[in-house]
Amino acid sequence: MRVYRKLDPNKTQIPNRIILSMYKQALKLSIAWKLHEKDPDDIEQAFKIAKRVERGKNFLKDEIEENPKKKQDKDEMEELTRKMEKLFINLIQIN
Repeated sequence: MRVYRKLDPNKTQIPNRIILSMYKQALKLSIAWKLHEKDPDDIEQAFKIAKRVERGKNFLKDEIEENPKKKQDKDEMEELTRKMEKLFINLIQIN
């Protein structure tokens, strides 16, 4: 995007379809597919759509990565709770 702004600051020298085509080729395939589905009119729109798609994928990736950790934490808490209950029962039996 920065290179495009430097090469064509007035956005008049390079045709839009060429810029969009080059931009799509530089993206990850999954983001390029989403961008192709939306069919943006200009590079600014394409850039915004690609950023939105990327943020969405990163958000989902974070959620997927957190789920096993949350489950592990929950299992550890349940195990600690059971141990505390056993200690409490043993303490009562001793007294």
